[in-house]
Amino acid sequence: MTKILYVPLDDRDCNYQFPWLLSRMTEDIELLRPPYEWMGFLKKPADRERIWSWLFEQAPQCEYAILSVDTLVYGNIIGSRIHHDSLEACGQAMDRFRLLKEKNPKLQIHAFNLAARVAAYNDSHEDPDYWQDHGYDIWRCTWLLDKQSRDGISEEENAELAMLKSRIPAEILQDFLTRREADRFVNLTSVELVKEGIFDILTVPKDDTAEYGYAASDQLAISQKAAEEQVTHRVYCYPGADEAGCVIFARLFCRIMNYQPVIYVRYSSLSGSSVVPLYEDRPLGESIKWQIFSAGGIYTESPADSTCMLAVNAPGKRQIEAAQQAKGRDLSSDNCTNPEELLCYVSYYAERYKRPVGICDVTMANGCDNAFMERMRSHQTIDQIQTFGGWNTAENTNGTVIAALILASYYDSWITRPDLKKNADAFLLRSLIADWLCQSNALLQFLEDYAPAHGIDPGFLKEREEETRLWFLERLNTLLEEKMDKKIKGREAFLKEIRFNWNGAYYFAIDAEVL
Repeated sequence: MTKILYVPLDDRDCNYQFPWLLSRMTEDIELLRPPYEWMGFLKKPADRERIWSWLFEQAPQCEYAILSVDTLVYGNIIGSRIHHDSLEACGQAMDRFRLLKEKNPKLQIHAFNLAARVAAYNDSHEDPDYWQDHGYDIWRCTWLLDKQSRDGISEEENAELAMLKSRIPAEILQDFLTRREADRFVNLTSVELVKEGIFDILTVPKDDTAEYGYAASDQLAISQKAAEEQVTHRVYCYPGADEAGCVIFARLFCRIMNYQPVIYVRYSSLSGSSVVPLYEDRPLGESIKWQIFSAGGIYTESPADSTCMLAVNAPGKRQIEAAQQAKGRDLSSDNCTNPEELLCYVSYYAERYKRPVGICDVTMANGCDNAFMERMRSHQTIDQIQTFGGWNTAENTNGTVIAALILASYYDSWITRPDLKKNADAFLLRSLIADWLCQSNALLQFLEDYAPAHGIDPGFLKEREEETRLWFLERLNTLLEEKMDKKIKGREAFLKEIRFNWNGAYYFAIDAEVL
């Protein structure tokens, strides 16, 4: 039994639970996680001392580790945005990685450390309190500063920059810049740890990023540091965040099994691979190649050479929010796609090559394309695929689907392993309920109708959490009956539970079971 240490980015299911669920689709691999109660909660950081002690206790029996630098230094993903740790304190935390490797020289450490986001809106839910009033201004100010330093700005933009600097209180801007200095110090120290052989590979997901801004300037600094240390081949920097644990687990799976999957990628649109998704900084096709590479795979445009297929329902011109699809679909963008052909090809590939297929529905952000899902129903595509996703950002979806697809490829869709297949089908069912039935349907109905009518704050459910849970269970069970006859691949499909990470309706988590 190969044991992998795993310290997640935070306590949400996408980080704490998904990689563990993937491990249950494998043989002879055990993923060890810290107890859930140590993982913190939103702005409450994880119990870092206990987690570090746990790491040192468990490491001697493990061969690999997937470690979130953000959790072990700041407490979780939110901690990287709100902490007040000094450079000295951050440096001391980073030294612990050196000590961990010194005491466990055979431990292969695959670390990930975010290029922290700068949210482009006024909301302090996941950011410092002053983000409620000054968030957008800080984002725009730093965006202009980065553009000014790299490409120059216009007279109008220069005037806007001066206005923003005068409007943001000096102490607030200083607090933000001091924190970013510490965050960049940790980013660059992580690169040094690659050079020292402490980290085997460093993954740097760019959380909610754009062409300009602090995440972009952080990437530039990280890239320059990696080039200086001659470790560019071991430092991976691309858009993403909440899928990183799954992707790195797939990478280690490939290493353990001495396996290199070859993934054929096909899009619903000729232009889809060139579209820059919302919250990302590069064309969709380039990010997908990064996700495949980071997970241990090889990208191919030849189906005959492949071990599996990734089908991507991609936007024709631009990505929109799933919440906009009922009233705001872009006909010109839709006209540049052919989802019907994609689904027909999925059937052809599955029959012709007898190899697993995964579907990424990234036409929209934060949910599935309902029209595409209805096409899938008509084609009975769910019975032909092994994994599916359509949640949050494009790379959150792509990375999670690619990770599960790699496992399906190695195990030949788990045909001869019924226990593993049951777990894999449950993960598929969870995705369909969460990403399609909930995020693109029930959640929108809750936000637009039920929550306002009943005075519920969807961001902080507080004492209304149980009422909300029961509403979602009833609505989702109805949708599961209407859309899927409560079956998946001929087996009974059950929604076991819905939970709310961080006490918010936006952070729902689905537990599903297949019998």
